[in-house]
Amino acid sequence: VAVYIAKKLKEKGIDINVDLVSMASLLHDIDKHYSYAFHIKHGVKAQEIFENEGLHKVAAVVNKHHLNRILEENPFSNWEEKVVYYADKRVVHDSIVSLKERFDYLRKRYGSSSPEFLEKINLAQPKAEALENEIFNIVKEDKSLETM
Repeated sequence: VAVYIAKKLKEKGIDINVDLVSMASLLHDIDKHYSYAFHIKHGVKAQEIFENEGLHKVAAVVNKHHLNRILEENPFSNWEEKVVYYADKRVVHDSIVSLKERFDYLRKRYGSSSPEFLEKINLAQPKAEALENEIFNIVKEDKSLETM
């Protein structure tokens, strides 16, 4: 999903490194099991792994994909980070879904674990929708993204 979107943006003249998007999107959840087992923020261990391997650009993108990132002021510094974040929010397991479906899934799966996390899910959704609009406004005549 991320590579598809990155290629569409590149076709529209956006300066985006499709190879970096590919690497980061394939590897972004490398620490998921570890973060749950040791109760650390998802993305932190992944960033550490990639930094240690000298993959600094991958580390930076991977660190920006977790749900709460979009709640920060100026959450993304480049298109690679935006696309990997957005694409991650369009997939549940092995299915491409709408943002609404993805956020409904997040509420169901994680929202009951803590009221604070449910609030973050609810705050993140409109910001993710705004990011989707930013992407779609650039590739607006390409209707394939809408049905993805």
